[in-house]
Amino acid sequence: MTIREKHMHKILGIFPAMGAALLALSFAGAPAFADDHEWKREYRDGAGEHKYESKPGEWKEEHKDGGREHKYEAKADGEWKEEYKDGRCEIKREQKKDGEYKEERKCQ
Repeated sequence: MTIREKHMHKILGIFPAMGAALLALSFAGAPAFADDHEWKREYRDGAGEHKYESKPGEWKEEHKDGGREHKYEAKADGEWKEEYKDGRCEIKREQKKDGEYKEERKCQ
């Protein structure tokens, strides 16, 4: 038995109810945190604006720098979408979860 195991046995022996509650919380809390974890980050870098957003099963990012723009969105099921400007052209690319791919290019 390791020192850690001895220590845990001592804690569980002295405070059985508290030990059981802590053990239950450690397992019950982890999935809830993983499922509900969302965050956003936005910042400026010189002339550029950057935005990142994460939700369960979804990722988004957006970048703007002068006249250039880039947007990207992805989902856990494999579906994604991307939009950006290349000179005077706007490009939209996307892939569905069934693997269907489309690309559109509109130039002025």
